Amino acid sequence: MEIFSFITWDVNPNIIETPIMIRYYGVLFGLAFFLGFSLMQKMFKNENVSEEWLDKILLYAVVGTVVGARLGHVFFYDWGYYSQHLTEIPQVWKGGLASHGAAIGIIIAMWLYTKRVTKGTKSLLWTLDKVVITVALAASLIRIGNLMNSEIIGYKSDAPVAFFFQHEAKESIASYFFTEADKVTIEKADETKEKEGFTYPVSKVEVIIDNPNVAEEDIQDLYGNFLYYKTFDYNPKTEKSREKEAHYYVLPTKSILSKVPGGYKLDFEIALIPRIPTQIMESISYFIIFLILMWGYWKQKWYRREGLIFGVFFLLMFTARFIIEFWKEHQTDALADASLNMGQWLSIPGIVIGIFFIIYALNKPIKE
Repeated sequence: MEIFSFITWDVNPNIIETPIMIRYYGVLFGLAFFLGFSLMQKMFKNENVSEEWLDKILLYAVVGTVVGARLGHVFFYDWGYYSQHLTEIPQVWKGGLASHGAAIGIIIAMWLYTKRVTKGTKSLLWTLDKVVITVALAASLIRIGNLMNSEIIGYKSDAPVAFFFQHEAKESIASYFFTEADKVTIEKADETKEKEGFTYPVSKVEVIIDNPNVAEEDIQDLYGNFLYYKTFDYNPKTEKSREKEAHYYVLPTKSILSKVPGGYKLDFEIALIPRIPTQIMESISYFIIFLILMWGYWKQKWYRREGLIFGVFFLLMFTARFIIEFWKEHQTDALADASLNMGQWLSIPGIVIGIFFIIYALNKPIKE
């Protein structure tokens, strides 16, 4: 049946869980800066620039990216929460980074770099023309990291290329019933559920609960709450509920609880919701932009027109982001009912800036 032809994504975001947890996202983030450093080294050498500036540009770029991305998430996407929890703003490890904030952070960091390191011998645009090439590659790798984390997903879809993020579903179910993800089994059944013109494939869920602190009546109560929690999206930050377009629905069917050695086994059903893998769409788009910028730098010598590479980057990057947002789940409740979401409104200035600097660069004399 066509409805069952989606892709099941059951990847654990952790490469290593003990003794130190290492995630794909962190490795890809680090790889992005390593490759970026190598690219910058080649560009510095090509333009006969002192490599003494190289180590410091990496430091400025890392700090600018992380601080900018975090503050961008806080102020653009979740200020209502963080305004009441200021001490959580520096807690980057809990998640919450915004690429628009990262763009602003990098520009500010490079402005400081130009003032303190190159001391005016090279312009801000000269620096940005190099950095944005590495940023395009980093953005592509980081979106793959988002895919590994099963985050920043698209709207529901019945297309064969849609993803059901099964590992996230297992983690969610396991955390609710105080057990581990490897004790949750999800198996597709030959049934479907119709809701508002969309057909959902039904799956059987088996949860092993061997927590000695959870009694039989507790499990029944948990399931009752879980049925509501997963059918309606309750946001603890806003304390509001709305009908959920999540990775799955819990079906309002009778659960079966049985004894097993060491605990209990709970069986119930869920309706799978395949989603558009917008992480892959963005990753491919950003990698193509990276290739265009590399071609422009090495083959067309765009670096001789300061600001041109920066302008092309902003135009292509934020145009791609603006378009892909039409398929992406809203990252914030702000503007949730508007025709354009927050990511698109934040992309429009980036597109305008890109056009401005392309025109600016093309009207300046070529540097020899």
